[in-house]
Amino acid sequence: MFEKTKKALLVVFITCLIWVWADLSLDKDLADQTVTITVSRANPRLWVTIEGKTEIQIKADLKGSARQIGELISRMEAGKEKLEFAFDAEKQNMAAEGEYTLPDVRRFLAESDKVHEYGLAVKAARPDRLQKIRVVELKEKTLPIKCVDESDTEIPGAKITPNIIAMLAPEQITEARVKLVSVAERKQARGGAIDKKPYIELARGEVRYSDTAVRVELPLTGEDMKQYTLRGTLGFVFSANLIGKYEVEFIKRPEIGSISILATPEAKEAYEQKQFEVLLTLQDDDVGKPEVTRQIIYNFPAQYVREDKIRLRGEPAEATFKLVPATMTDPNQPLLAE
Repeated sequence: MFEKTKKALLVVFITCLIWVWADLSLDKDLADQTVTITVSRANPRLWVTIEGKTEIQIKADLKGSARQIGELISRMEAGKEKLEFAFDAEKQNMAAEGEYTLPDVRRFLAESDKVHEYGLAVKAARPDRLQKIRVVELKEKTLPIKCVDESDTEIPGAKITPNIIAMLAPEQITEARVKLVSVAERKQARGGAIDKKPYIELARGEVRYSDTAVRVELPLTGEDMKQYTLRGTLGFVFSANLIGKYEVEFIKRPEIGSISILATPEAKEAYEQKQFEVLLTLQDDDVGKPEVTRQIIYNFPAQYVREDKIRLRGEPAEATFKLVPATMTDPNQPLLAE
């Protein structure tokens, strides 16, 4: 009796396995998927664009076994897989300079390593052909180097060593650039040379960098920057939790009677128009502390800071203070910044 029962259970188990295997073997569609085609840079001497871009998105209908489709969906949902395909112009017989058309996008996807890896089939692609595939041959050129800021404005007086670079570039490119993208970087270059890699801009948002860095050094002051000494008005920056409840008792007042700056005349004038030239930040957790020491903030006009047309000479001043419960208004208490 036991043997018969065991055989029956074995038959049921094998039957279940067959059903599961059959279900997993059934084909399943993965329709209307967004696919990204990215231009390969396998050959650095070719600049390839598709419709003027280095990557485009299309739609594709895929097909595979339920198991294969399930695995792909799981990996995509976990962020471990993307439907990205590299377009290598040379493999598509588009190595010579000119404009081309990829006549069968479905076939291009179907022949890719990624589709083969997952054992999938590509049923359709939209669009079914790609036009305006532009191939430009880059040639070795010796280019002068210009130093620019984050807005691509030339920084006057920059010293670049060496001031030329050999790079692969299209015929219309006549210069390379190095970009100092922040005030901190420009400040560093004024204190001593920094290393930057020159680049060329092939199209908007597409750049190619040199493998070799150059040294960039800026003059200590801009050509139209002068030294000024100003008297500042102190304001406070604080949260609504402190309004009317606490006031500042200085243990050591910051030195704001002679603020030394380097600035263009326009930047200096804009700074003088500020209601508060210097600010002291008050934090909620300053309450109850016997004393707090903090650097003051020089409230330079943001536009001129971005353009590196105003900066402090020397180190920021410090204030030492404590917060005490507010009493009657102290006429000597500095005005509060909004």
